[in-house]
Amino acid sequence: MKLFEIVSLGTNLCKGYSFEKALDIVKKSGFTYVEPSSIINMCEHVRPEEMTAEYASKVKAMLAEKGLKCYALSGHVDLTEEKQFHDFLKKIAFAGRIGAKMINTNSGPLQKLDIFYKNMKEIIKEAEKWDVVIGLESHGDIVSTAKDSVEIFKYFHHPLVRLNYDTGNTLFYSGGKVKVEEDIKYGFEYLAHLHLKDIRIRGKDAAYVPIGAGDVHFPAFFKTLSTLGRKIPCGYEIPVHVKGVLGSIGPQNTPMPEEGIYRAVRESTEYVEKLLEGITE
Repeated sequence: MKLFEIVSLGTNLCKGYSFEKALDIVKKSGFTYVEPSSIINMCEHVRPEEMTAEYASKVKAMLAEKGLKCYALSGHVDLTEEKQFHDFLKKIAFAGRIGAKMINTNSGPLQKLDIFYKNMKEIIKEAEKWDVVIGLESHGDIVSTAKDSVEIFKYFHHPLVRLNYDTGNTLFYSGGKVKVEEDIKYGFEYLAHLHLKDIRIRGKDAAYVPIGAGDVHFPAFFKTLSTLGRKIPCGYEIPVHVKGVLGSIGPQNTPMPEEGIYRAVRESTEYVEKLLEGITE
């Protein structure tokens, strides 16, 4: 069977370019689906203060004009920080207005779990209003590995609160110790979206790289996914401008030259497509 229902390209690779230019790059790279980036302190092609109903209509029209669709929005914030929490409510409405079915986000530090649970009550109400799935991403915080975080999803047991499993993040925040091909099994029940992302860790140095060029064991990961029994929407996240050391990583030297962006996307798609050829459809 096919592993992926929908395949998007995230615009965070295009940090430093305008949103419209980022959409053009996604389209030229051969993708029909785009995951717009509204990630605080990283890449905000769409900012919360812009997210009016009028602007959402403009973005929806822009997507249609370029022949693009949006399944998921990268709306990452810390849900335990008051302003970011309220910004996230705006992002849910924006996602609904542009036709997205899902919004992905961080959760917040584990020591603020009580605030997270409190804020999630209002987040779920807003998600129900717009029928948008909240994709809590494996991000080394309240939601880290699937094994350590499954109780969070059991607690909510809500169809609009689901896991967005990010392969690169899971490996990075574990210091390279977790085997994602084993860990993902613990999240199968709540898995609704994937971020295919790769990272290379050498000692304390870490850098995101094209998919297949890092330490994530994708052949084993895809083999595990093939046992899930259903197709999953996924987004290619290829932020090769993000690097640093374990515990401190961030964008550097952006915007990247366009040829570097296209090369990273091409290498990633060719690698994934070759792997998928070996999986029986």
